[in-house]
Amino acid sequence: MTASATKAPRATRKPRKAAAPKVTKVSTPKRPSSAKLISPSRYADDAKQRWAIHEFEVNALIQDITKGYKATSSYVKDSYVRAFN
Repeated sequence: MTASATKAPRATRKPRKAAAPKVTKVSTPKRPSSAKLISPSRYADDAKQRWAIHEFEVNALIQDITKGYKATSSYVKDSYVRAFN
């Protein structure tokens, strides 16, 4: 006889009750105090600095792509000639 044959039969499970949906309150955003806001001139300066950083990064990307093209273009051309001629 197996161990499972000696155990008593299991009782059937009762279905669980559905949980009530939770209600959350939606709060409207509050306007920050004017003491924490920056002046329009500082905002303009910040925008100019961010744009200068953006231009620098784009120029660096263009230089990197150009270097990559120059480094691989001769290999790609030679491979094309070998494969199709």
